[in-house]
Formats: sequence, structure tokens, C-alpha cells
Amino acid sequence: MPLTVPLVIGFIVAWTVSITAAEVPSNSGAGLDAEVHATWTRVPLRAWTMRVSSLAGRPVILDRRIDPDRPITLTARGETLREILTRVARETGAAVDELESTIRIVPAAFAGKARRADEDRRVKLTKAPSTVKRTLASAQAWSWPSAARPRDLVEHLAAEAGLAVEGIDTVPHDHFPAAEWPRLSLAERFDLVLAHFDRRVSWTTVAGKPVGRIIAIDAELAPAAVAPAKPPRPSAERIRTVKVRDEFTLALEAPLDQALMAIARQLDLDVEIDRESLVARGIALGEIVRADVTKVSRDELFDAILHPLGLAWQLDGKRLRVFAPPARE
Repeated sequence: MPLTVPLVIGFIVAWTVSITAAEVPSNSGAGLDAEVHATWTRVPLRAWTMRVSSLAGRPVILDRRIDPDRPITLTARGETLREILTRVARETGAAVDELESTIRIVPAAFAGKARRADEDRRVKLTKAPSTVKRTLASAQAWSWPSAARPRDLVEHLAAEAGLAVEGIDTVPHDHFPAAEWPRLSLAERFDLVLAHFDRRVSWTTVAGKPVGRIIAIDAELAPAAVAPAKPPRPSAERIRTVKVRDEFTLALEAPLDQALMAIARQLDLDVEIDRESLVARGIALGEIVRADVTKVSRDELFDAILHPLGLAWQLDGKRLRVFAPPARE
């Protein structure tokens, strides 16, 4: 049975875009200033943050108070990743906090708190004894399974490092989704979890060892940490342009003209069908086209839809022209 336009659109809505690791800038310092060309269609927010983490060169962490399933649909045409993150955050009533090793998307009312806490920790640790610095700066990758409890995570970190941390029993009960993090310092790993609850660890030195105390995220801040943030200005040689390859997954069975119009709308293109050439080849606009492709490029997508009918296509700027080439003698 031929599908109607709404059903065709339903297929298109199911497209996904993935970003391959090969296209990630190797210099994480340029990540947020890199220009991005990509399309995301109805990608759940949590999955989206995982994908853009690769581009950012550091984890993008979604605060537990923000809906992780909110669908993200947008097209980037050369905007910086920083601009894209800010745009997505605003659309979800959130804000972006840029930390030294991570980026957090947090409720707008809490903007800046994680950044100031991160800066405070770094300022104070520069004055700590070298043995304390080495312990808290020790870095390693970290992961936890689905339904992990934050209190258990903090307790395990402390036990593994042989550190005393006061106030672990005050960490609220919750369950986190599974997560994998790159190498982060021990101090950063503690605060990564606690920031979800507006908490952090304040470190002191006792008998040459670090001792932690869980406090409010904005308590006991050093004056330098309270000052307004000044985003780093990367030097010209550190800024790279990153072109991301769109990858589409599509299952389609629909009339040719309806399928093309729906696809053109999703890709922000104007479609022009050479009806005379189709008629000359005996191809009707209502001819059913079928395609079932996974993670293909835009060109491969068009080929999968049109080549089975013997049709060709040309893209001139934003104009997609579809036609039937002359029959060979």
C-alpha cells in the first residue's frame, strides 16, 4: 500500500547523524572554536552530548536535572562548537559551564557554579604540598555501569585512593546511567559526580595527606575563583576547521515525489524534478521508491533512492535537480 506524506516524514524523522572519531581535532584546545558542519535530527540530548564530546576533545556532561531524552534537531553550517553548545543549552533552559577538563550543561539557574568551583580547586591545589598535588592530580580513565549510585561512586574513589572524605553520607540517593570517561584527575572525578547535586570536595592537608570534606559547590570560594570568567583565546595555530561527515540511516517506501519533497525539507534543499525527462522514460512521479540504508553519506543516500529507477541527480548550491538521463542507443 502506498505510504502517505505523514508516514514518509515519519521515516525521515528517524534519521540519525553520527560523528566519526577520525574527524575529531587532535588538539582539544581548539575543540570549542572549531567550525562544524553537521546535521542532527531528533537525536536524544544525552546521546547528542556524547557525540559532540568527540568534537570538543573533552567530555560534555549533561546535568541530571535536564531531560536527557529531549530530541535535538539542528543543522550547523560553520558555527563554532561553542556556539552550538550554547544554542542547544538555551533551547533546553540550560547553560554551558566550561571547565578545565570537561564541559557541563547545567540548569540556567546554576550557571557558573561548576566553573567557579573548578577554578577554586585549581587555585588552592597550586598551594598544596607536592605529595598532595600528586595524589589529587593522578589521572586515569573511569567508567561505571547503569544504575550506579553516586554515593557508592564517591565512596569507592575515596577507598581506592586511601583517602578520608567527610560527608559521603550526605550525597543524595540516585541512579546514574552507564558512563565512560577519559583520563581525569582524582579531584576532577570526585567533583564530576558531586556537581550533579551542587556539591564538591574541599581539600585540606593532614599529616602530608589530602583529606576531603564535601561542601556546597559555591561555598568557601577563593576570590580568584569568584571573578568573572574570561574564555581562553586560542592562538591562530590552535584553531582548526572540522568538517563533519553527515551519516544517514533511512528505511523508506513511498511515492517518488513525496519522498523527494520530504527529504529536501529535512536537508534544507529546494527540489526540482524534471518531469518531462521522467515522462519520456515512462517513470511516474507516484512510482514507489524503496531504500534501506545505514550510515551512508548524503550522496550515497540520493543514489540509493534514485539509481534503482535509473534516475540521476545534481546538486547546485541548495537546489537538488532530479532527472532521467537520455536512454543510451
